[in-house]
Amino acid sequence: METAFKWLQACALLLSALVLAKWICRYSAGWLTYFFLFWKTLKQQRRGFPGQGKRLKVILCGFSRTGTMSLMTALDTLGFPCFHGTHLTRPPTGDLFIKAFTYGNPKDWLKLLDGYASIADLAALSSYKDLMKIFPEAKVILNIRDPNRWYDSFSKTLTKTTHGSDRNFIFKLLTPLLADYFQVAVYDKFFSGNPQDRETCISAFTDHIEEVKQHVAPENLLVYDIEKEKGWKTLCEFMEVPIPNVPFPRVNDREAFGLLVKGTAFIHIMVLFLYVSSIIYIVFRIVA
Repeated sequence: METAFKWLQACALLLSALVLAKWICRYSAGWLTYFFLFWKTLKQQRRGFPGQGKRLKVILCGFSRTGTMSLMTALDTLGFPCFHGTHLTRPPTGDLFIKAFTYGNPKDWLKLLDGYASIADLAALSSYKDLMKIFPEAKVILNIRDPNRWYDSFSKTLTKTTHGSDRNFIFKLLTPLLADYFQVAVYDKFFSGNPQDRETCISAFTDHIEEVKQHVAPENLLVYDIEKEKGWKTLCEFMEVPIPNVPFPRVNDREAFGLLVKGTAFIHIMVLFLYVSSIIYIVFRIVA
């Protein structure tokens, strides 16, 4: 009778561990990824004081892998602290973004962007029309590049590491929460859920460019080709600020992105290993 009760306890523990694994592993790994890989860099960002989210000055609505990180760094340098996709690696921030994206409530966007003067990457890409309504005074920058070269970069970096977050249970435990945000806000919205289809993605990329040009008043829009623009001149003229006496930033190339991916994968694997090991140890202690 006692042995049967122990096995019943062990089975109950295993079932509970399986149910909770998604949240415990992914959120634990999410926090560790944020602190070890992004916190130090984002901490150095010169954010405004609380309440300044209402003063968003610029929306960069281009796709990821079109210089969003370089432009984020440039805008930070110019005094426009930028909210970027990397900020979504902090789990509560990512969850708030999904809420704002899904329901379009201005209060959620104001809370998310509190202290920032610009926004880039998937948050701006997926919701630039909503953001223009909430911040009608904001300028819009459409960051672009050659569509084929964009897809080559996109498919070998983001798609390779974030697509398929709903593929299976184990895969989901080993991918960052950011993969879920990309799935909902980019892959489902723009690529019909299939970012591995080159033709579909390039078509969506070019369609988005034309849509933005049609939607935004020409005097309020800067089409910024990262493969053609050199230096600060065009960006500073559009933002009406002086040119800083520092080189224009060029960051997050494919090699740097690869290092972040490896670091993120290592953290997720270690968290999953420790979680499984702990459960096995407890089960053996129960039935021993």
